[in-house]
Amino acid sequence: MLKKLLVFFVLILSVAAPAIADVDVVCTTDNIDNKTEQQLALISEKCEEERKQQEVLLKEKQRETVTIERDLQILNYNISKSRADIRSREIKIYNIKKEIVAKSDRISELSNKEERMQTSLSELMRKTNELDSYSLVEAMLSNESLSDFFIDIDDLGVLKKEMRVTLLEMSDIRDTTKEAKVTLEEKENREWGLKLTKEKEKRKSESYKSEKRELLALNREEEGEYKKEIARKEQIKREIRNRIFRTVGGVEISFGDALKLIQPYEEVVGVESALVLAVLFQESGANGVIGGNLGRCTYNQPWKNKSGTVMRDSQKKSFLVIMQELGRNQATTPVSCPIPRDGLYGGAMGPAQFMPNTWWDVRVPGDETGYKKRVAKVLKGVLDGRSPSPFVNLDAFIGTSLYLSDALRRCKTAFSGSFDLWSCSAAKYYSGLMRTTDRGLLNYMRPRGSYGYKVAARAQQFQKDIDILDL
Repeated sequence: MLKKLLVFFVLILSVAAPAIADVDVVCTTDNIDNKTEQQLALISEKCEEERKQQEVLLKEKQRETVTIERDLQILNYNISKSRADIRSREIKIYNIKKEIVAKSDRISELSNKEERMQTSLSELMRKTNELDSYSLVEAMLSNESLSDFFIDIDDLGVLKKEMRVTLLEMSDIRDTTKEAKVTLEEKENREWGLKLTKEKEKRKSESYKSEKRELLALNREEEGEYKKEIARKEQIKREIRNRIFRTVGGVEISFGDALKLIQPYEEVVGVESALVLAVLFQESGANGVIGGNLGRCTYNQPWKNKSGTVMRDSQKKSFLVIMQELGRNQATTPVSCPIPRDGLYGGAMGPAQFMPNTWWDVRVPGDETGYKKRVAKVLKGVLDGRSPSPFVNLDAFIGTSLYLSDALRRCKTAFSGSFDLWSCSAAKYYSGLMRTTDRGLLNYMRPRGSYGYKVAARAQQFQKDIDILDL
């Protein structure tokens, strides 16, 4: 009997221990530098738990009839939920930053190793060339004994073997460094995405607090007017959601539906939906048609340029392979016509206007830079076995987001303000990623009538609309 009681007591302690340990865990980001990974994980779980609790209370309260008191309580729940969200994001950002530092150190280490190996390889090649150019006749005429010469010949075989090993090792280092760089860039995008979400939650929290102050100033007699104001705000939200874009072939997509496609991937790609929508809208040209210049030409249509066709010859191989993979008719699939002010060639595909080589350059074995492969990685589990297509809205929009993330990474080396970053990334989207921050790029991003400036200004307005929808 005593043994049974002891076992029961031990079981109680083992079950109760974690609960006792968790009592002191609170959702806070104070002094997180001094916390272990296990402690950070517990704090993050606590923040998520608080957020879910507030969400449950919020849904219960939303089912009640509209009153000032009810909405005050809802605002309190929203503020608490936002605080928990912000703290959770801060912990995730902190952890990703640590990983980025570690990954950066690893890349530096690999690069240094590659540099050392290149020096060794140069020395091996020099010695090999010396022995290769040394003939038997020269050996016999020299003061060197024949036995020494043949020793050198043996050494040559060793050197060549060492050279092969070195070349293989260098190839492995290059591949590893390339993979590490891709992983690092993805982590940077993720960190940027978490910052975007954190900033969004802060804006929400401030809006909730502002609304709360306004509500506290109201009295019972003003409740009717308050209900009318709520109805007015809901009408504004409906108007924003129903704003229509038209894509290739006249297919329509609303602002709200386009936002639903892009917004879930903000944290992964690290680009604001407002910027992506602004670029797509700018690409649409007149009358709100996304890709309005598309659908008017075909790739082999005659045109006055060196290739003699709408599409440049260097783009055609990729285009034909893409068409074959997607099961589309290469002769009738619409592509963009050349725009005289931008050049003599067209050939861009889909609503985001991707050039074939940019989407998938089949001339490069295992093309890692093409957006097709990167879109597939982001949409893993969503594509359901099909290949990513520049003609499908979701795939094209995610491709646009990824292109803009590459542009933003380059723009951050020269600019810091959000407007300049948006304007710069849009300018690169328009004029090419490799354009440096010279006068040429500034011409696309600074003047009020420039592509980048117009995109950034529209993105600001779209962000205000998105913030209204999120409330």
